[in-house]
Amino acid sequence: MNTNYTTHLICAPDLSDAFKVTNINIKLGEFVHKNELLISLTKNNEHIYINAIEDGQISYLFIKIGDDINSGDLLLSMEIEELPTGFLDIADQSGYKDSTQIDIENSLLIIPSAASLASRLGVDLSLVTPNCITGYIGNEEVELFVKHELLKLQQLRKLLA
Repeated sequence: MNTNYTTHLICAPDLSDAFKVTNINIKLGEFVHKNELLISLTKNNEHIYINAIEDGQISYLFIKIGDDINSGDLLLSMEIEELPTGFLDIADQSGYKDSTQIDIENSLLIIPSAASLASRLGVDLSLVTPNCITGYIGNEEVELFVKHELLKLQQLRKLLA
């Protein structure tokens, strides 16, 4: 099987208040291993450590030391190597006698790695627009949705500031 890479967006966890970035343990382009310490956040004597969720390469840092970080803020992106698992085949779902019973027009066609990515990011796949050519929701569609939502959040924050 060929491997492919997907971009994973690493965001701040739920925080009680704004935390400061006190340490960035990685560099742009660096390869990191699962559970490796990436970023340290501090508020008073409380520390939060952001670790890599998978092996991968750091592709972009959205923060610098001293930045204030709030819940859900985008911290960095990583390129994660993933083995393709193929497409979900709705017709093979148990309980269906043949494919004519499936309402394809109203079904979501989702690549399993995209479902996994959406799950890790807390994305409701029913809000993601499928690829206009294939009709499937892949990693790219999930990433585009997240980037669009983050842009809307950033614009809202500017309006409220």
